[in-house]
Amino acid sequence: MRIAVFFICLFLVSCTKEIEIEQVDYQTKIVVDGWIENDGYAHVLLTRSSPFLTEYDSASIRNTFINYAKVTLSSGKGESEVLTLTRQPHFFPPFVYKSTELKGEVGESYTLEVIYQNHVVSSVTTIPSLPDVNDVWSKAVSDTSLIINASVNDDALYENYYYSQIFTKHFDTRFHPSGNPLKNDRLFNGKEHTFQVKRSNQPDPLNIHNIDGERLLKRDEFAIDDTVFVKISQIDKEAYRVLNGIFIDHLNESNPFSFVDKKTPTNIVGGIGRWTGLATRNYQVVYQQKAPQ
Repeated sequence: MRIAVFFICLFLVSCTKEIEIEQVDYQTKIVVDGWIENDGYAHVLLTRSSPFLTEYDSASIRNTFINYAKVTLSSGKGESEVLTLTRQPHFFPPFVYKSTELKGEVGESYTLEVIYQNHVVSSVTTIPSLPDVNDVWSKAVSDTSLIINASVNDDALYENYYYSQIFTKHFDTRFHPSGNPLKNDRLFNGKEHTFQVKRSNQPDPLNIHNIDGERLLKRDEFAIDDTVFVKISQIDKEAYRVLNGIFIDHLNESNPFSFVDKKTPTNIVGGIGRWTGLATRNYQVVYQQKAPQ
C-alpha cells in the first residue's frame, strides 16, 4: 500500500508543470473601513481595492490610499459634518478621516457619504443600546499568565449582537478585535452569559511587527503583569453580518482547504467594506493577586 501511494505521488509530481495565471480585467472599488462609537468621533479609512494577484509591499499599499475624497457624516437628527483628514501613525497607511464635532450617541443613526472623483458610495449604521455588562475580570492560569472573562446580561426582548476589542499596554498601538470577537444571543437569549475575551494579534498589513508572536504565551492568554483595556460593544444585526463575514474570510486565509464561493458581505452601497456603529463600555483589566490567608 505504501509503495502504491509513493508511485501515485511520484506520478503527480512528474506531471506537474508551472501554470501562469493571467490577471483578468479588474475594476477597482472604493473600500471603506469606518466606525463610530458612543461618545467618540467617527473614524474612516479609505483605500482602493486591488486585483488578487497584486504583490503587496509598503509602497503598493500606500498607493491604494484615497486622500482627496469628500467624506460627509450625517446623523438622524439632521446634523452634518465633513470629516477631516488626519495623520494617525498607528494606522497604515497613516491617514484617517475623522469627525471633530459630531460624536456618536446611543440610539442614533449615522449616514456616511464618500465622494471621490466620479464615484459616490454611502452607508447607514446605528448605535444600539449599551450592553448590560456585569463585569470584566482576569483569572491567573499560571504563575506568568492569565485569561480575561466578561459577563453580560442579555435582553430577552431583542436580538443582541456583541463585539469585543482589546488594547494591551506597551504592546499594541491601537484597539483591535479580540480573538473570536463576535457573539450573538441565539444560545443564551435572556440569560446571563460569560465568555472569554481572547488575546489576538494586532492587524498588520505588512506582517512586520507580529507583536504577540514574539511573546512566550499561549494563544489566548495574557501575561500576568499586562494592563489590558477591553471594549465590550453591542452592534446591530447588519453590522454583525458584515463583521462576521470579514472575520470568516480572515480565518479562511490560513486554511488551504477552504473554498469561499460567495463575496464577503458589505454594507457599503457603491463600494465594499464596512461602516459600523458601536455601543461601547470600556474596562481596564489589571491582575490583582489575592493576599495570603
